[in-house]
This record gives sequence, structure tokens and C-alpha cells, in this order.
Amino acid sequence: MDQVRPSSLFRVVDLEAGVAMVVTDLHGDWNVYQRYRDRFLDLEAHGRADTLIFTGDLIHSDGSPEEDRSLDIVLDVMALRARLGDRIIYLLGNHELVHLYGITLQKGTHLYTPAFEAAMGEHRVDIVSFFDGLPVYARTQAGVSLCHAGAFAGAGEPGVMLRLLSCSHQRIWEEVSALLSVDQRTSLRSKFARLDGESYDDIAHRYLAVSGPDDPRYDDLLIGSVVSSTHPEFRLLWAALFTGNEWECGEDEYALHLDAMLWELSRGFHQQRVLVAGHMACSGGYALIAGGHQLRLASGSHAYPFESGRYLLFDMERPVRQADKLLDGLGGVFE
Repeated sequence: MDQVRPSSLFRVVDLEAGVAMVVTDLHGDWNVYQRYRDRFLDLEAHGRADTLIFTGDLIHSDGSPEEDRSLDIVLDVMALRARLGDRIIYLLGNHELVHLYGITLQKGTHLYTPAFEAAMGEHRVDIVSFFDGLPVYARTQAGVSLCHAGAFAGAGEPGVMLRLLSCSHQRIWEEVSALLSVDQRTSLRSKFARLDGESYDDIAHRYLAVSGPDDPRYDDLLIGSVVSSTHPEFRLLWAALFTGNEWECGEDEYALHLDAMLWELSRGFHQQRVLVAGHMACSGGYALIAGGHQLRLASGSHAYPFESGRYLLFDMERPVRQADKLLDGLGGVFE
């Protein structure tokens, strides 16, 4: 049986069989990425793992520019996928999403996106094309779904998940770009300049590594700002990839959002009962939440202490009804 079943929905991958190794949020740390990659290749060589699933946010370090190996990680994953095909699955995270829309991502005074925009250089077209094709969800015959961040409010509303699972980044971008007239673009550039206190050319170069007015990406900064503030499909992506889980709405309400999302992910496929996601910090490398229906996994910087980071191995065909049944499959690369 094929491990991956083609889906008519762009943003979900269906996995029918084999053993998955799941890794979350490595944020530009080459050393820990290399450890997980090599562990998977060793497990695969010995017939103990078939598919490596990254749940997003492989890029953007909180450390110094010298420590950030985001570009090397993405290029290595792309090379792995070219060699191993569907055995390598990379789900879209919020840190990858922003590079599709020219959006600046910031935490406090730390700017994430400009360094990676500049680092991509000659690889930019290939990397952005790769990010454009990333699924948002994976679902398995075992009833375990995977995503970057978790469930979100509104996932159970009629048609919401279908819109999310079939969304096209290119269509979203083209719809907004077509609506912006020359005069509107000129006005928006002036507003950017007034707000930042420098020319639009300097701003576009600093945030997106745009070379100047002749660069085909010259208006990407302003188009992205309109997309992020007005387009309903983008707002769904933002809700799904930036959700704060129970920290945002409380444990009881979050459990309801999760139940609704798993129900929607079950449509046309096997019943989905458990979610595995990263995105948020947890002590000891993992946590069970939402009444035992979600496993929060921290493989890298979100694990406290860092050395407690974990990966997950599970059989994608054997039914799982509660997240605690996955705990025997947790492993570490610092042991």
C-alpha cells in the first residue's frame, strides 16, 4: 500500500501506512536539525521509520545571526525531499508563511524575517516555491492528525476548514495585487515612508532585500500589508498558524475547538481523534492537553530544558484514540 494517498485538497496530505518520525520547531538550529535528520536516516536504514514529518518553523533563530542556519536547514530538507520524495513531509508554520506574503515577523525588538529574506539570495525562487506548496495538515489512518500550531476558533464553522485546506497563496496574492491601482500603490509607499521615517526604497530593501524600483518584488511589502489586513483566506491561515491554543481561550473552550477541527479533518477520510502539534513551549519536551486528545511536542527551542526536546515515532496505520497512547514513541537525540 502507498504510504501517501493523493488528496484533492491542496493543504492536507493523507498518510495511510508506515512509521512516522515527527519533529517540531527547530528555528534555525543546525546542530539539533542534524541530530534529528541523522536519527531518522538511521531508523529508516534499519526499517524502523518510513516518513519524516517536520511540523513547520524550521527557520528563524532567536539567537545571533551567526547562530542562525535557517537557510542551510531549508536547503538540506529540499535536497532530502528530492532524494526521498514523500518520505519527507514539511508542514507550513507561521514562520514560513510570512515569507510567502512579504510580512515582517517580530517578537519584541527581535526581527525574524529580514535576515532570512537577505540570506535566500539566488535560492529565493526555489525556496518560496517550496514554501508555496507546503501542506498545513497531515492526517493518518491511525486517526492522528498533525499540524504546526493546534486547533483554532472557528474551525468547526461550515466551510471554514474546506476553504483553508484548498486555499491558494498565489490566488490570494494575485487577487489583492490586481485590485491595487498605480495611484493606490504610490499612496501606500508614501504611507510606509511616513510611518518609518525613511524612503520606501530603503524600507523594502531592509525588510525584503528588494534591490530597487526595477525589482519585480518592489511592491511586495505593500501588497503583503493589504493581504494581511483584508483578505479573508489569509485571515484563516493566520488563525490556524498563530493560534495560542488553551493559552488564548482557556482549556475547556480550546477542547471544543479541537473536537470541531478533528471532526472536520475526518471528512472523507478515517476518523481523526488525536492531534500532534508544536508551536508552543512545554516543560520536558511534551505535554498532553485538551482532555488527552492533543500531544504538544517540543523538539528544539520550545523544550524546557532544551535537552529534553523530543521526537515522536508512531505507526500511521494502527488506530490511536488518546494521545497518551503515543507516549511510548517519544525519543530524544540528547540521550
